Amino acid sequence: MIGKLAKYLLAVLLCFNTTLTMSYAEKLGFSFDGDQLNGRYLKPKKNADAKGVLLFVHGDGAITYDAHGYYEILWNVLRKNGYAIFSWDKPGVGKSQGNWLNQSMEDRQREVLSAIDFIQQKYGFTPENTGLIGFSQAGWVVPAVASNPEKIGFAIGIGFATNWIDQGEYFSIRKSALSGESEAQTQVAVEEYHKGIKFLDGSPTYDEYLEYEVNEPMGLDRFGFVMRNYRGDSTEDYSKLQVPVLLLWGSDDQNVDAQHEYKQRTSHSNPQITAEIIPNASHALLDSKHFKGQQFGTGNWVKLMWKGKNAFAEGSIDTILDWLEGYHQD
Repeated sequence: MIGKLAKYLLAVLLCFNTTLTMSYAEKLGFSFDGDQLNGRYLKPKKNADAKGVLLFVHGDGAITYDAHGYYEILWNVLRKNGYAIFSWDKPGVGKSQGNWLNQSMEDRQREVLSAIDFIQQKYGFTPENTGLIGFSQAGWVVPAVASNPEKIGFAIGIGFATNWIDQGEYFSIRKSALSGESEAQTQVAVEEYHKGIKFLDGSPTYDEYLEYEVNEPMGLDRFGFVMRNYRGDSTEDYSKLQVPVLLLWGSDDQNVDAQHEYKQRTSHSNPQITAEIIPNASHALLDSKHFKGQQFGTGNWVKLMWKGKNAFAEGSIDTILDWLEGYHQD
């Protein structure tokens, strides 16, 4: 997560480099599993009639409703093109109650469905003009929700993986390579990764885990989160999609195997799916010449706010807008 100084710098840069006026944002909260979740609703620019509403579904981590500024760049473009936005702090983040680490992916799916019901009831959106846009870990959330045409009409996925364990292996391989390790060292890292998976398959207690992992152990809550979710696989969810879905990956994604995922989604085709790989793009569809690696540090956040829309890989945002326009013309 970014520190206080970085947050201050981001706030300053955001004021200078985006035209999004947060006075347009309406503070909203909805209830889920007994917790009140804090969010923001933004109308289209110039208060135009909305073509539809896009609900933002977060990836991994303690993410605020605006993803520390990343989402706002996308919001600005989407609102100019006639879309309303709804996004909220994860449970236990910002002003939202609860703890996102206590959730399974099924819990997250139910949370999104609650948000959909809330926003449709409050603003009168129909399933046909209600959509989702999800990032990374939302790949185990959005495809399941997209089997509900009575709830949503379309969805967009960025940097999705199908199988949690396979994605972890790819992440380990790329982490080793980016660290300059040899092929032999990378192979050892992969073997250790699978040993760890086999250990988790034995349903260890947290104390047993601490005895197993003595170097950089997860905290108790994170351990519980992993134990609930590490067997996640969305293959069946993709086969059940009943609404149009756009899936995008960056060609230079260091977190998810973009080529593998693209081949899976196009070879096991569901006619509802449009899949594309964006050239020279990172896991978050940012320009990979300037945004490298697997982690997003303070320097990258400052660079993102400074560049604004230009931080995104060429064609990435236009691909989203063109697909949305095609959906609303059909």
